[in-house]
Amino acid sequence: MSATSLVFSRDEFDSRLQNVQRELELKGLSGMLIHTPENIFYLTGYQSPGYYMYQCLVVPAFGDPVLVLRRGELSNVQTYSWLPESQVRTYDDTNDPVALTADTVREIGIAPGTIGLETGSWFLPVRNYQKFEKMLGDFRLVDAQGTVEAFRVIKSPAEIAYIREACAVADSSMQAGLDAIRAGVNEDEAAAAMFSAMIRAGGEYLGMEPFISSGYRSGNMHAAWGHKVIGDGETLLLEVAGARNRYHGALMRAAYTGTPTDEIKRVTEVCIASLNAALEVIRPGVTAGEVDEACRGTIERAGLYEQFRKRTGYSIGVAFAPDWGEGHIMSLQRDDDRVLLPGMVFHIPPALRVPNRYGVGFSETILVTETGCEVLTKLPRELTIAKGGQA
Repeated sequence: MSATSLVFSRDEFDSRLQNVQRELELKGLSGMLIHTPENIFYLTGYQSPGYYMYQCLVVPAFGDPVLVLRRGELSNVQTYSWLPESQVRTYDDTNDPVALTADTVREIGIAPGTIGLETGSWFLPVRNYQKFEKMLGDFRLVDAQGTVEAFRVIKSPAEIAYIREACAVADSSMQAGLDAIRAGVNEDEAAAAMFSAMIRAGGEYLGMEPFISSGYRSGNMHAAWGHKVIGDGETLLLEVAGARNRYHGALMRAAYTGTPTDEIKRVTEVCIASLNAALEVIRPGVTAGEVDEACRGTIERAGLYEQFRKRTGYSIGVAFAPDWGEGHIMSLQRDDDRVLLPGMVFHIPPALRVPNRYGVGFSETILVTETGCEVLTKLPRELTIAKGGQA
């Protein structure tokens, strides 16, 4: 079995695996069962939209990992992963993959003891955990959630290069959406323009769909295109990511059809000011809570906190649906004392919404550098005034 499309060097993959195995040893774990698609990709390069079917990377504290997955996905291992055939076990749809995983643990010689699982993984349902308790009765199962993610939070130069490409895709997609919106046009047309530009710019399938909403719908969080005709005097809220080799960069912008009201002008000014305040304080050594305070504090002082009420931002990088972010790894939120380090990448999306009335939002994807931060998304940070009705 030979890999043909490795997106990182073999040395980088080897370094990642060694880091995780050292951590397992430090935690006194004989091994770990990894079910999270992003973590499996991070350690092996394997990727497929078919992760909705069972897959598990069995990682011993010492020795070679083995990937358990559906037989039909074997060619994707051959294409994307560095794993040789000897380190892959496949199951047919009529087999029990949990039993195969338990057998694999013993087959590769993981000594009975303590074995870690990702108890917070969306892809380890309760019934599978209960099966492991029975089938691995000679092991003590413990929560090892975050073991791989602790290394994912700081990106390598190669990862940052992919995120830069993803941000360029997001810029192209957003610009196409902003160019397409006008009174009298259906939201679907803006969505189509964004998808087309995304794909033409080299974008790949996303961890979460773009959001395009107008008028009253723009005040509702996570409103995707909804077949609504855009009216005069309406706000529009657009948010989209780009993806390259599973790495994401995201961007949010707001627009208005016609002449903005004083209220819309004010919330726009506050929203952009809160984003600027966050960007100004980001540098190594600053805490996540301090970044949140800069952003949220700007909004609170303007008396608009009730229209915000959320975290300031979140880590972004590797993603499969249902999310393009890594907020479970690290978020910029109130009183969070985690310290920012060079190589961290965040999406910072302050938005001010009045449900079922209006919403505005502006975001950037940023890289924490040795001295501050670099904004990776490039569109102007301003309210777009949409064109008039259809020509």
